Amino acid sequence: MQSKLPSLLKAFALCSLLVTLSCASVIHAQPRQDPRKQPLVVKLPAMDKVTTQRDLTYKTAEGTALKMDVYYPPDFKEGKLPVVIFVNGVGVMDLKDWQVYVDWGKLTAANGMIAITHQSRNTDAAADVADLINYVRSNAVNLKVDENRLGIWACSANVQVALPLTMNESRKYIRTAVMYYGVMNSQQIRFDVPMLVARAGQDVPFINNTIDAFVARAVAQDFPLTFISYAEGQHAFDILDNTDQTKEIVKQTIDFLKFHLTRDEAATAAKLRAPSPGRFVAMITNDGITKAVQIFEEGKKTDPQAVIYRENVLNAIGYQMLQDSRIREAIEIFKLNVAAYPNSANVYDSLGDAYEANGNKELAIQNAEKTLELLAKDTTLDEAAKAPIRTSATDKLKRLKEQK
Repeated sequence: MQSKLPSLLKAFALCSLLVTLSCASVIHAQPRQDPRKQPLVVKLPAMDKVTTQRDLTYKTAEGTALKMDVYYPPDFKEGKLPVVIFVNGVGVMDLKDWQVYVDWGKLTAANGMIAITHQSRNTDAAADVADLINYVRSNAVNLKVDENRLGIWACSANVQVALPLTMNESRKYIRTAVMYYGVMNSQQIRFDVPMLVARAGQDVPFINNTIDAFVARAVAQDFPLTFISYAEGQHAFDILDNTDQTKEIVKQTIDFLKFHLTRDEAATAAKLRAPSPGRFVAMITNDGITKAVQIFEEGKKTDPQAVIYRENVLNAIGYQMLQDSRIREAIEIFKLNVAAYPNSANVYDSLGDAYEANGNKELAIQNAEKTLELLAKDTTLDEAAKAPIRTSATDKLKRLKEQK
């Protein structure tokens, strides 16, 4: 049963989308409409000037030619542009021809990027999406795309294919992603892929529960997430809810994609080498203290200001490790703090606490003595700030020497 769960969820989500689209007009007492003909709620004049290459074959599988449509900005002639791929992860062959996908493609191109929509098979949609990406990158010159600036957009059941593909560490060319109202079960997180996630408050609970869990995990690890919770939005709000709020979300989505696909790569890389405190804790938990410290040190060499945390931040991380009985990790964190702030009495006192917890009395005593030595010479702290540090170090020395 467990092996069938992803495909069942995908089928359920697709059915949910189709039923929602088909029934929305009934709910709102409007004439029933074909969901495949429902337009995007945003329409710009420049969309009518977009150039489209339709039905280009990117793959032949089981005797069937799989096609893609490529949307180019108005008057675009030469050069290379970033590309947004609208993932067909459900294997609906005519999905690229749905009006909403045509409109999203045109809207993306009207904003200066290339957009691609495509066919895929319901028997192996994930492989088809991967092959599409490989084809686009291999034919970047002819398609006039920047093979190293690729964005992913997916909604509903398509997210189950798009999300793990986006989180694949080897796909460094995927620079950003957008996930609308889809099941988000991936446990893997890549910290170099800024993502926009849109949640529809009126959606079915199981979809939103997976989004909520993903967002909570991402926020705890300081993943670069932009989260939109559209409380009044339905599943497929981008075609069903023709409101100012929907239009603003669509505009924000396009701006998000454009910003992250066109920003300076060198500046972005430098920033990403500086893990936030939450992400650093996640590294310790997921990769081990040795690997986390290695990443810390490598980042410090490249951009010292970005990776040297404030003294109190590293101190808090260290005591968090101590509280969780992760004493070895706490020692390494406090050692980093000592290296970063060698003139601070408090960092030595904290390291002494960790050594005491580890049963290393000699090193604990040495650090307590160093604390008192620095405290006596410190002219930056007033007596009120010095007092608790002095008390901690003095009590530690007394306690440890009595145990000898």
